[in-house]
Amino acid sequence: MATLDPPSSLERLAGTGRDLVALLGTARPGRLRREPEPGAWSPATVMSHMADAELVYSVRIRLAVTSDRPFLGSFDENAWVRRFAELDDDPKESLSRWRALRKANLRVLESLAPEEWSLVALHEQRGELSVAKMAELLVDHDRQHLAQIRAGLAED
Repeated sequence: MATLDPPSSLERLAGTGRDLVALLGTARPGRLRREPEPGAWSPATVMSHMADAELVYSVRIRLAVTSDRPFLGSFDENAWVRRFAELDDDPKESLSRWRALRKANLRVLESLAPEEWSLVALHEQRGELSVAKMAELLVDHDRQHLAQIRAGLAED
């Protein structure tokens, strides 16, 4: 993954909301809950996961900005999906949760001084992660899951 500069990351992170609203706003409810293949996540499950991941990144970014090299544990996204996706029975509610979290995260990222983008946390599996790298990872996460939602909503 190519390194993005902070303004580019911010623009891309802001753009994901428009893409999600367009995708989910026109989708038939049955299509949102359909697994594209057995065992694959439905678009509704992907949206629930995106909201959960936004919550996790929210904490990670805040810890990196306010603590000296904090430890960041990993999270088992499949375990979270198994436990929490059913709580998000309406994908549009998941989208609302995601949008609120993303708006708050963008506010934090936009407030950063240039030197704060290089503050680091120590991730259990990935090692050192700067705030800039976390923003890049979120951009990539968005891209992957938007493609997954598009594929799940595609007509056969």
